[in-house]
Amino acid sequence: MTKITHKGLWFKYSSLSKEDKNTSKKLLLSAILSGFFFGLTLDKQSLLMWSEIFHPYLFYILPAITLIAVIFTIKYSFKLYQNQDELYKKYHDFSLMSGFMGFAIFGLLLSYISIFVDYQPQFMDYVLCSILGMGIGQMYFYKKFYE
Repeated sequence: MTKITHKGLWFKYSSLSKEDKNTSKKLLLSAILSGFFFGLTLDKQSLLMWSEIFHPYLFYILPAITLIAVIFTIKYSFKLYQNQDELYKKYHDFSLMSGFMGFAIFGLLLSYISIFVDYQPQFMDYVLCSILGMGIGQMYFYKKFYE
């Protein structure tokens, strides 16, 4: 059983089984790789820049590597999820749902605010809205079920 700590924002690594520790290491590595390659290929200009600096085939290879890393991240995340108890699964599902609500609510506010100021939200701004909603939902779930 995974022990949730830091008011719902983290988990205790030592509470994982040996198999789950190996899975979480693979998950962390693939998530870091996906984030790295996603940052390199975030927009077309940066993708063109990397392909002009190193090799023209990078224009096609970097997005493919990013997708492969994301697929491995999803695979290991699902494997870790399957090995957990019901309370952790409810915590995880509530986190995803509150992340979507953060995306919808804070993203909508961000879109409306951008009408009145000279700022156009980008994709990463909406991802941060989702992360904010997820963090709020995790702290709420921890307070309600773990304390």
